[in-house]
Order: sequence, then C-alpha cells, then structure tokens
Amino acid sequence: MLNIDYSDDVYRPAEDTYLIIDNAIPGNKILEIGSGTGIIAIHFALKNHDVTATDIDENAIELIRKNAKNNHVNIKIIKSDLFENVYEKFDTIIFNPPYLPVENESLQWAGGSTGFDTINQFLNDAYKHLNNNGSIYTILSDLTDIKGLINRYKNYEFKKIKCESFDFESILLFQLKVIQ
Repeated sequence: MLNIDYSDDVYRPAEDTYLIIDNAIPGNKILEIGSGTGIIAIHFALKNHDVTATDIDENAIELIRKNAKNNHVNIKIIKSDLFENVYEKFDTIIFNPPYLPVENESLQWAGGSTGFDTINQFLNDAYKHLNNNGSIYTILSDLTDIKGLINRYKNYEFKKIKCESFDFESILLFQLKVIQ
C-alpha cells in the first residue's frame, strides 16, 4: 500500500490517476510530467523502474520529495514546465494533463477552451524525449475533440487502452507511439 500525503494546492489522485496506474505498461526508464503528489512515479519506482518526476509547481515538487521518502523510493525530481528542464530520453513518458475544456480555472484541470492548451504544447515536444520504440501514456476526455487532436498529430499513433465513464464524461487512456 502506498503512503501518500496530500495538499490542497496539489492535484489529488483521482480516477484518471488510477486509470494510468492500473493500465499503463511502461518501459524501464520513465518520465512523468506533472507528477502532482508523485503517486504514479512512486508506484512505478516501487516496481523497479528508473523514474524521473516533474512538476511546474514548487508545492508539488516538495510533496513528491516527501512522498518518495515516505515510500522509500529513489526518484529523480525536477521542477519543470513540461520539458523545459528535461534533457534526457525515456522509454515511456506519462502525462495526466489538465484536459477539461474550461478556462480561468485551476491549471490542475483546466485545459483551455478546447481542453488541449497543455496537451498541444506537450505533444509538440514529447517525441524528442522518447527512445526508439518509446511510448507515451496520456489521458483525454470525451468532452473534447479527440479525433481533431489525433488528426493534428499525424506523427503519433494513438491507441486507446482503456475508457472509464461517468455521468458527465468519459476519460480515456491512450498510448502514443511515434510513427517512424
């Protein structure tokens, strides 16, 4: 059982978090963008993966450090706005982005009017940080134009891994691979 502390300032693990934990099959060297509490990074570090966790928020960075220590795992922790301070390549990149199509709300979940403000920035650079045959795991919402996103990023193959439905939306876990 994971020993995770929470903070009101940092995104709390929710259904989207566990959709990734329960269904992603990452390679050995993992980068998690926007780690929040660090629960995903810690989960995979406990399974002997080499994990780097990033977040843009200093409160999240401190929480990741605390939770990693509480769970006796060694993960590399970097304060970074997406790939700003990331210089390595990875087998797997995990990103649970702010995907809701709303504006002027918390950056933890607000993805702008289309829901894609942050994921667009991420996908523009993610392939540069993947090893050959690497993959990306990310969450998208059916409240957004997923087909439009897929059509925009022809350099990625999108594979739907799992979907979880609620009264108001469905969230989908996708695995992306770079098309060679």
